[in-house]
Amino acid sequence: MRILIKTFIISIIFISVLFAQTNSSEPDIRHRLEMIEKGQAEAVRAELPSLMTNYQNNPGVMYLQAVLTTDGSEAAKLYQNIVDNFPKSEWGDDALYKLYQYYYSIGLYKTADQKLTQLKEEYPFSAYATEKNLVVEEKQAAKEKPTVMKPKGTVPKFATNFTVQVGAFSTLQNAGELKAKFEKEGFQSNIFTIVSHGKKLHKVWVGEFQTYDEARRFNAEIKSKFNLTSIVVSR
Repeated sequence: MRILIKTFIISIIFISVLFAQTNSSEPDIRHRLEMIEKGQAEAVRAELPSLMTNYQNNPGVMYLQAVLTTDGSEAAKLYQNIVDNFPKSEWGDDALYKLYQYYYSIGLYKTADQKLTQLKEEYPFSAYATEKNLVVEEKQAAKEKPTVMKPKGTVPKFATNFTVQVGAFSTLQNAGELKAKFEKEGFQSNIFTIVSHGKKLHKVWVGEFQTYDEARRFNAEIKSKFNLTSIVVSR
């Protein structure tokens, strides 16, 4: 009888320890972000309530929630919460970069510039902070006179100073698909990959320009033609 009781107690302790270890493990956020990039957002969205229950106040889960939030202003609040309350987490620089992209996309370029400056100051070794080629527009490109988008075969050869970044992905396949989309339309594009602190970003660049104004006008037409939020970068 004593042996049975002892065995039962040991079993309970083992199960409790195993349960605690399971609950304390971190959720695989990056895998779920890759799923979203591959068009499986609804599958991740279905997991979100459970993740939010099991991992309360987890910055990674908060970041995932923000990515899945369709309302830009609400997503920005979630990103800002991560920046304010979990600045030293793995997701602090990601959230701050998302804020930069959000404010840039709605035309608040000064605010976007402030977020980018903060990113470089607080996370100098971040893969995002090392993008010294990011240039924040001072005026709304939509107000500029658009330029004609030339197919790659007609682009003159000269020293390239600027290009337009149309996307940044954690998976090479997704970057390749966007690159192929632009090449199908006849526009010169390439993929530039950076790696920092284990984070890999595959950035898709389209076009080659000598001046910032030329790239800015091209950027405006990309927004109109492809409905993509892009940014001018220097090379």
